[in-house]
Amino acid sequence: MIKRIMSAGMLIIFLAAVSLLSLKMSVFIDLFVSVICAAAVFEFCKAVKTLGIFQISILSIVYAFVLPITLTYGIGITISYLYTIMMLAMLIFFHEKISFKDFAYTYSMTLIITISMSLIILMTNMHSDYSTMYFILSVAIPWLADVGAYFTGVFFGKHKLCPKISPKKTIEGAVGGVLFCTLSSVIMGFLFNILFYSNSLNINYLCLAITGVLGSMLSIIGDLSFSVIKRSYFVKDYGDVIPGHGGILDRFDSVICFVPFMYILTMYFPVVIK
Repeated sequence: MIKRIMSAGMLIIFLAAVSLLSLKMSVFIDLFVSVICAAAVFEFCKAVKTLGIFQISILSIVYAFVLPITLTYGIGITISYLYTIMMLAMLIFFHEKISFKDFAYTYSMTLIITISMSLIILMTNMHSDYSTMYFILSVAIPWLADVGAYFTGVFFGKHKLCPKISPKKTIEGAVGGVLFCTLSSVIMGFLFNILFYSNSLNINYLCLAITGVLGSMLSIIGDLSFSVIKRSYFVKDYGDVIPGHGGILDRFDSVICFVPFMYILTMYFPVVIK
């Protein structure tokens, strides 16, 4: 547990550093998302044994890095189309080496991971005046759900949630994650307003509460769905770069599932009401 807490602290410091830098130049958010996407696709390819098929794995990792930093310039669809065509070309020219199963797994999950995470950039661009706030919320809310679920499960967990997929998750932990995440989301909005905007913003606390409730549920779906993939390939963790947590994909699986929801919600119900 100590190792897990220390790693979480380092992640928070890193996230805070990116956030502070983004106050000066928003490109730091783009670079952050690019690195996370590329690392996550790398770990996925390694887990499903397609990393050695360089014709599709390298293309996928490069695409995962390039797409986020091109969205701001409006060429994301072009980049995605080029990636699709090149992947199909690899499938044709190397059909004796690349099975359709390997192609489908790598291509589909690369799109899911990269496009979902890249919506952070579209969301921060859409709310450019408060981009740092939206960036932190998009990453922190699913992490807060994980924290609440973990500690509630450790101290009060008795009934297993999905024992065959994730033996340590409990129903009590899930409920605790929802409650902790909802309360934390509202508190974060309040603190942002006080500390960074001198209480000058009209915060939509209802939006934050909804985001906390549904976001925590979506984080569970993201966590469990990526756990299913790990179990299918008999992999304990996607990596070991974050002690106590596993790999990048182990830490961001819940974020991947949550960000599209937050992007859609804040299109119609922004956190800051103007």
